[in-house]
Amino acid sequence: MASPLGKCKITLGTWRVLELEDAYLEESEEIGDTEVETKSWEPIQGKPCEDLSVIFVDGVRRTESFIYVEDSEGNLSEGFFVSVGAGALYMKYGCANLSPESFRNLTVKRFLVVRRGLGIGEGTFSVKVGESVVEFEIKEADREPSPFINELMAKMEAEVAERTYRERRPLLVITDGTLHYSAKLRKLPFVGYVKRHRKLYVPAEKTYIFRELKIGQRTPLILIHSQPTMEGEGAKGFDKYGWYVRVSEDEGMGGIARLEVSADIGPERAGEIASLSAWAVPLFASTSFTDRRAPQNLLPIKHLENVLRKRLGSHTLIRRAIFKEVLAT
Repeated sequence: MASPLGKCKITLGTWRVLELEDAYLEESEEIGDTEVETKSWEPIQGKPCEDLSVIFVDGVRRTESFIYVEDSEGNLSEGFFVSVGAGALYMKYGCANLSPESFRNLTVKRFLVVRRGLGIGEGTFSVKVGESVVEFEIKEADREPSPFINELMAKMEAEVAERTYRERRPLLVITDGTLHYSAKLRKLPFVGYVKRHRKLYVPAEKTYIFRELKIGQRTPLILIHSQPTMEGEGAKGFDKYGWYVRVSEDEGMGGIARLEVSADIGPERAGEIASLSAWAVPLFASTSFTDRRAPQNLLPIKHLENVLRKRLGSHTLIRRAIFKEVLAT
C-alpha cells in the first residue's frame, strides 16, 4: 500500500510517552479595569432563575501514537496520531434530563499532525480497526504540536457551541476553559469557565473580596485585555469581562472559579449573565466523593468528558492498527 505521505518514510516512536505535553493558552499579563460595573468592590448576590436552561460544552483529546516522518532529502519531523472529541450537554433546571436528549452534537475527528516543512500536503491516513476503517486527516503544524492540536479542538468546540446554541437557545452556555472563539461568535452569550488560577485579575489590595464571597455570590465585573494568544481568525485582541464566583465552602481559591464573556456583548448584558451564573454554577459543583478535581470541575462537564472519551474508541485497538499500517508501508 502506498504511503499517504507521498515519498516520506514513516517509522514508529514506540518509546515516546504517548500524551503530548499539556500546553495551556497564555493569559494576559494585564490586570484590567475593576470598576467597569461598579466602584463598590463588594460581593454581588447571584440572581435565581426558575426556568434555567444551560448548555455545557467541552472537548477531549487523546494521542494514539507517535511517529517519525522523513522526506527524501533526509529532513526529519515528529508526527502524532491524535483523536479529538467535542460535544455539548443540555440541562434544564428542575426537570428530568434524559441522556439521549441531553447530549448534543457529539463529534469525533482524528488527525495526523506533522510539522510543516516536509511538503506532505493534504490527505488522510487510513487504518483498519476490525471491520471499520478509521481515517486520520493529515495536518501540517506551523508551531509546537500541542497548542496546534488545542486549536483544532477549540475550533470543534466553537462549532458545537454555536450549533447547540442555535438549536436550544439556552439562558447560559458554559464552555470549559478560557474563551478562544473567533470573531463571528463574540456577540453570543458564551461563558468561559476557568478552574485553575494561573493568574489573578484582581489587584493585591482588592483580593480581600475572595474571603468575603459566599456560595452564590460573585465579584464585580473586571475588564480583561489582550487575551488569548491563540492564532487564527479574530483570536487576537480579544477583550473580555471576567468575574469570580464561589462554588463551594472550600477555603481560599480552592472553592472559587473564574468566569468570562466576550466584551463585545457589553457590560450590562455581561452583568446579567454574571449574576445568573453566580447562582447557577454552584448547583453543578462536584464534591471530593464524586470527582478528584472537586469542587471546581462541574459534574455535567465530568459526565460529558466521560461520554466523549468513550466515543474516541479503544486506544489499544487503534494504536495496534496504526502500528500494523506503518510497518506495512
